Amino acid sequence: MKEYEIVKEVFNPCAGEQRPDTCEIEEREIADPEAYVKSLYQKESHVEFLRSEKDGSLVIEVLFDSGRKHRYTFSEL
Repeated sequence: MKEYEIVKEVFNPCAGEQRPDTCEIEEREIADPEAYVKSLYQKESHVEFLRSEKDGSLVIEVLFDSGRKHRYTFSEL
């Protein structure tokens, strides 16, 4: 397992996607960041997961049918 700093940003479609509505930061040991994020939303029926990289960090975006978006940025510690 690796230790990551995880930044979770929540974007509301009514406010626009320029700035997140909320931002949470935590440190956690995780074996597979993508599996971790998918496990958080296993009860959601219509979500899409997008994976990318930015500045050496893994970014996973969770897109909902309603237009909401949650972005998780994993930076290895």
